[in-house]
Amino acid sequence: MESILMGSIVGFTTLTLLSYILIVLNIPALIIPITILIIFFGFKPFVKRVKNLKFTLNKKTILVLLVFTLGILGQLAVISPSGVFQSGDLLFWSAHGHDGMWHIALMEEMKKGWPLSNPIFAGEKLVNYHFFSDLLPAMVSKFTPLTNLNLYFRIFPFFYSLFLGASAFFLTKKITKSFPASIWATIFTYFAGSFGFILTYIKNKTIGGESIFWATQPQSSSGNPPQIISNFLFLSAIYFVYVYLGQKQKRSKVINFLICVVLLGTISSFKIYGGVVLLGSLALIGTWRLVKDRDPKLFVLSLISGILALILYLPNTSNSTSFLIYKPWWYIRTMIVEPSRLNLLDWELRRQTYIYEHNWKRVVWLEGMGFIIFFFGNLGMRFLGLWEFVKSKAIFKVSIVLSLVLPLIFLQKGVASNTSQFLQYFVLMFGILAGVAVSKITKPKRFKFLIPIIIVLMIPTQVGLLNEFYSRPAFAKVSSEELTALEFVKQNTSEDSIILTPPYNQYLNLGSVTPNIWDWFDTSYVSALTSRHTFFDDYEQVDIMGYDYRLRLEVKKIIFESEDVEIVKKAFDSTNASILYFPKETPPQIDPGLLNLTKTFENEIIEVWKTN
Repeated sequence: MESILMGSIVGFTTLTLLSYILIVLNIPALIIPITILIIFFGFKPFVKRVKNLKFTLNKKTILVLLVFTLGILGQLAVISPSGVFQSGDLLFWSAHGHDGMWHIALMEEMKKGWPLSNPIFAGEKLVNYHFFSDLLPAMVSKFTPLTNLNLYFRIFPFFYSLFLGASAFFLTKKITKSFPASIWATIFTYFAGSFGFILTYIKNKTIGGESIFWATQPQSSSGNPPQIISNFLFLSAIYFVYVYLGQKQKRSKVINFLICVVLLGTISSFKIYGGVVLLGSLALIGTWRLVKDRDPKLFVLSLISGILALILYLPNTSNSTSFLIYKPWWYIRTMIVEPSRLNLLDWELRRQTYIYEHNWKRVVWLEGMGFIIFFFGNLGMRFLGLWEFVKSKAIFKVSIVLSLVLPLIFLQKGVASNTSQFLQYFVLMFGILAGVAVSKITKPKRFKFLIPIIIVLMIPTQVGLLNEFYSRPAFAKVSSEELTALEFVKQNTSEDSIILTPPYNQYLNLGSVTPNIWDWFDTSYVSALTSRHTFFDDYEQVDIMGYDYRLRLEVKKIIFESEDVEIVKKAFDSTNASILYFPKETPPQIDPGLLNLTKTFENEIIEVWKTN
């Protein structure tokens, strides 16, 4: 199973890289014969390994199956209900109506071939986004009958969750040779949460608060494909680095070196934060070993992997965009004062008073307490791995320190709090160490009573996450009537059409239990469900990627809010749009017919107009 599952992770990453290369070369159809060849040459060894599996239904087997089954189901539970049809409406829970629609819009863009344009900012190249997570789903959607919705919300999340558990289990097995440590590490990876539930229970007698201390937990990462992929690639890359360093046979060493290069070189294109932490850690350790021990292996590995990462990352990055902003201690400061977090405004007022009085001893004490709350609050029961951290290998120490320190120094341009995603690797790696620690703590029979206590204190945020997800109706919907309109646009417009939609109105609230998606938030749903570019949608996503959207937003406001025909006509012509699409609740102020447009579709809630 170790060879099969870890090999599958390598296969997933390799096929993704090949998909990208073939899309760039504009020969994506070659992915079919390549996949067939891989299956053909891998089928016999795979069957042989399956035949050699010794499956006995003992306590260990049952425990592994139970942990993996519950872990996978728990992660699927917070993504798979979205993207389903109910009474003809397409429903979304949590943020999936926003994030899912963006990823599906990217999948549709990738099917069209190279170069990749931004599907929600027409006419602009796609830059400053790690889109590798959408490549393989796009290719599967393009060449099979499987739908985008099933691939994104159900099929690929199953494999991502399986790979996450497998990478945690087999990495721990590799470094400890211990089954109890491996299964505990998997339990921490799938189920451990923060101590946020303590605060939510004190405040309102509920359990939850997954990210009160800022770090989102691995169990909710299934809703963020780039994040969960980078999580299992992070662990898998470290696993194969250990394999590579331990190999004596030349041929096997070369193969494992290439595997490491593929995993390390592509992780930045799945999630730049993971690449920065992992490649940065290996570069530091490799340089130290080269200088101290004259051992060049890790240095060469990190150098070649870094070159591959830059080759993949730089062409899709805008040089005009600053990725990080220097802003030390911002997360701890906001954690303390933000009403939705600790809400300790008095704490901050005291800190400012002490600074004014030059009472630095008190300032240091307050800042130190803030850091301790931040550190232990995010870790939750993973803090049990602290002693193992002290004894751990260099790759654990350096990557944990980097993933903790970087967000305490830098923010990201656009959405400042995005650098909190560095913390995912901090809690992920500590979960492995906590698993090792708990396996040792509970080994003596007299300490077995601690097991249920640890589990009870570990899982409340996971339970709270599921309760929050299912305790309310769907967050947003695309109604059956609107789906008909979107399908009409898809079937009756050219592939290079540009659609103009209304500006998002945050004050519009029609009072529906499950609002229409355009009454919920600004999303990429029109592009995702029509496979067409929109002039400008989803301001949050566009802002994250560093585009200056203010001019386009002003143009949209003129078109939909102005009553001057000449001004509106000039603004509309500047968009190069050939389709005007709007819900009847948010129409333009003038008759679109005055803009030389013809109505081509209308139903109860949507109108579609086309240029003559």
